[in-house]
Amino acid sequence: MSRRWRGLVWAGAAVVVLLTGLMVAEWSGWPFLRGPIASAASRNAAVPVQLQGRFRVHLLWRPRVEVEHLNIASAERFGAPHLLDARGVSLAWRWRDVWRWQRGERLRLQALQADTLDARLVRVDDGSANWQLGAREPQPEEAEAEPLGGLPRFGSLVIGQGRIDWKDPVADVDLDIRLRGREGEAEAATSAGYEATANGRYRAMPLKLQVRAGSTLPLLQDPDAATDAPWVPVRVEGTVASSRLLFDGQAAALLGTPRLQGALELQGRSLAAVGEPLGITLPQTPPFDLRGTLSQDAGVWRLQATRANVGTSRLAGDLRFHQLERPRRLTGELTGKKLAFADLGPAIGASDGAKGGAKGDVKRDVKEEAKNDANEEGARSTSTTPRRVLPQRRFDLPSLTVMDADVRVAINEVDFGTPAMAPLSDLLTRVRLNAGVLRLDELEAKVAGGRFAGMTQLDATVRPAKWEAKLDVAGVDVANWVRGLRREEASPYLTGVLFAKLNVQGAGSSTAEILGSLDGPIDLRLRDGTLSYLVTEAMGLDLAQALGVVITGDKPLPLRCARFDLLARDGVIEPRLAVLDNRDSTVRINGQVNLNDESMALRLVTQPKDWSPLSLRTPVTVTGTLGDPDIGIEGRKLAGRVIGAIALGAAAGPAAAVIPLVERGQKPEGDPCDPKAAAPLEKKR
Repeated sequence: MSRRWRGLVWAGAAVVVLLTGLMVAEWSGWPFLRGPIASAASRNAAVPVQLQGRFRVHLLWRPRVEVEHLNIASAERFGAPHLLDARGVSLAWRWRDVWRWQRGERLRLQALQADTLDARLVRVDDGSANWQLGAREPQPEEAEAEPLGGLPRFGSLVIGQGRIDWKDPVADVDLDIRLRGREGEAEAATSAGYEATANGRYRAMPLKLQVRAGSTLPLLQDPDAATDAPWVPVRVEGTVASSRLLFDGQAAALLGTPRLQGALELQGRSLAAVGEPLGITLPQTPPFDLRGTLSQDAGVWRLQATRANVGTSRLAGDLRFHQLERPRRLTGELTGKKLAFADLGPAIGASDGAKGGAKGDVKRDVKEEAKNDANEEGARSTSTTPRRVLPQRRFDLPSLTVMDADVRVAINEVDFGTPAMAPLSDLLTRVRLNAGVLRLDELEAKVAGGRFAGMTQLDATVRPAKWEAKLDVAGVDVANWVRGLRREEASPYLTGVLFAKLNVQGAGSSTAEILGSLDGPIDLRLRDGTLSYLVTEAMGLDLAQALGVVITGDKPLPLRCARFDLLARDGVIEPRLAVLDNRDSTVRINGQVNLNDESMALRLVTQPKDWSPLSLRTPVTVTGTLGDPDIGIEGRKLAGRVIGAIALGAAAGPAAAVIPLVERGQKPEGDPCDPKAAAPLEKKR
């Protein structure tokens, strides 16, 4: 045999021996690697790692380690007895994930199973955590964004029984999770599975939950590592803050990046309390009752609400919350049969308009809040401060910067909460929240045969916050919209088709502050309308004709025109032109309404067109405040006519006393609603 062939034989024999050795070692579980593996793990994790009792490891195919007792220590500065102490452990990994972890990426493991487990997860104020094994020091803002950042991710993690104690002051988390298995021959098939309880605080919200799962209890899973993690039946019920929760469905993970789907029932005192622990910006609302389905996969929560009762509102929708995006984002559609404007009161700075019952602690909280509101109202009533009408409560502007949103809204009816106004119908809009700017685009609604269209925007990125609105009103039957203009068994005081344009801006952190800084034009027109004869004469104090109307009955007078061109400057609204004109009289309004202090100083002057034997015509004044108006007359001019009547009556007899009270009337020149024609008349007065 030549030297060459002898070399090949020896090489082949060596390969066979090597392969045989590898197969024997793989079959026996590499028992001699216990020490080297523990040392390497301790070196990479920077804390002692112990592998005790029965030990087997497989390195060639589906690498994994099986150990009777696994203990991973915690650094002394965290004050925990250990990070992980588990028995009956099976741990699987991929070599490429270990290689990436050694270069600073998050540790990803294929699977971890344990019969019993005791985990003590601790983060300290500087943002570092004892579970960040071998990782770089994180920043505190990263800890707030991802409470379990740096914790290894698992394709699947299944625990028989155990405890997870999680303390994280940076994310404001203090949870004690207890696990208990219910499997075994003595257990009935219907009760087999696992139970868990979670008590404590999550993102400042008190939490008390009970979890029941069949077959296994899923905890942490990484969709990048194992998208086929097993689904198991899961039922979660309990309280989060003041909200009651029931979820009945299935899950492949409950912590970290949840993966679940099932039926959801949720009741609470305000939607804002539900959104806060998830980082979702939701408005303050009255008590709510939510029913539907909830799912979460790959960091996207989806809520398909078949019923969302908020106060007296009846809503539904299909919403998606993209939790892993930065910034977080809410998308979808909000629909419903009815939206009560009073239920939005807290969101726009008003007091809660709707009262509603709730179960358990929620009901007690609502009663306590109502009692506090009553005490505050009583204190205000005894105060000498004039009653304010405009909402004073400040908006939660910082919450608008927490996330982005793009939600389409379609509501059948918007109820203003008063019989004096007809509800809006077929409300459509698109709610966008982008980098702290809240915008309602494509706003449309129908009411009383007409429509509203426009947009509104609130920019919370500047101080004070800036608000603007553009609104176009067309073809609205004013008497059918403002039902307070109607009278029982009589024609309305005012009728007509309303057209209006509004383009205003304001700034502030409450509705009152925004309106108190209002700037911009407000133009209103009324076509094909009528004005009550009695109202016309009353505004001019025509006693004879008003008495005749009372005796013979009121009747509507056709309006030749009605026009209100208003201009707001720094919260003070003044009419550039405000005219009501019918065949009997022309009524002009001047003065101002100050939204800063809610004061009014208006003057109504009536120009009669017909003859009247008994008239005390004099300007009518509207003063006081929006909450306490005072309607009066200018006494000086009226006193002059009355004194003249008394003097003539004393000198020439009672019949002569009527002469100063006779109104001859005057036909106006031109169109009173034309600003050019109205100017000379203003100068004459």
